[in-house]
Amino acid sequence: MPGNRRSFCYNMEQIDLKGVGTVSIRRGAHIRHLSIRMSPGRGVWVNVPYGVSGRQVENFLAEKKEWIVRNSARISRYEEEAGMDVSVGSDIKTKLHTVKIRETENPEAAYKMEGEEITLFIPAGLSAERVEKSIRNFLAEIYRLECRQLLPGRVRDLAKQYGFTYRKLSFRNNRSNWGSCSFNNNIQLNVQLMKLPDELIDYVILHELCHTLEKNHSEKFWALMGTVSPRYAALRNALKSYHTQL
Repeated sequence: MPGNRRSFCYNMEQIDLKGVGTVSIRRGAHIRHLSIRMSPGRGVWVNVPYGVSGRQVENFLAEKKEWIVRNSARISRYEEEAGMDVSVGSDIKTKLHTVKIRETENPEAAYKMEGEEITLFIPAGLSAERVEKSIRNFLAEIYRLECRQLLPGRVRDLAKQYGFTYRKLSFRNNRSNWGSCSFNNNIQLNVQLMKLPDELIDYVILHELCHTLEKNHSEKFWALMGTVSPRYAALRNALKSYHTQL
C-alpha cells in the first residue's frame, strides 16, 4: 500500500523484520514472557504468550532490533564457519567432522564414516519435517561422540588449573540447560555444547565446576566465577544467543 512504512509483514506464524529477515513466532501455554532466541541452524524466533497481540510483538521486536541485528550477524558468521545448513545436500562442519547430508533411494536412512567425513543418507520422498528431525537427531549423536572425545580432558584440565574436584562426568541431550552439577558433585554437560565457540564451552564447564563449591547462584558463586573467568559476565550474555536445541 503506498505510504505504508511498516517494517513488518505477517505470514502465518512468521514475521519479516526489515534488516533482519524472517523471525518465527512460537506461542505456547507454558510461555510466560515475550523473549527472543536464536541459534545456529535455527535462525531467530520470538516466544509469545497466548493473549499477546501482533502489534505487541511488532513493538517488542522493534525495541530489540539492534540486539537482534548484532547477534544475528555473529550467528551468521558462525554458521558460515560451521556449515549449519540443516537440509539435504548440505555439509555441516562440527568440531571434529564434516557431516554430509545426501539423498538415497533406499527406504531406510543410513550413514557412512570415512575418517573425519560422515555421510548421512536420507530416503527420498520424506517430508521436510521428517528430514529435519532425522538430521537433528543424527547431529545430536555426533555431538555426543565428540563430547566424549573432547570434553573429559578439558574438564580435568580446568579443574586441575583452578583447584576444583568433581566425581563423575556425563553427557545428555536436553533442552533445559547447558550443564548441571549435583549435590554430590557429579557434572552433567549438554551434548549441544559442541555447536558453541570454545570460549563459551569453557565458560559452561567453569560454571559447573564452581557449583562444586557453591551450590546456588549466590554472591559467593559469582565472586568465585570472577576469579576463574574474569569475563564471565560478557560470556554469560553471549551464551544467551544460543539455544540448547539444535
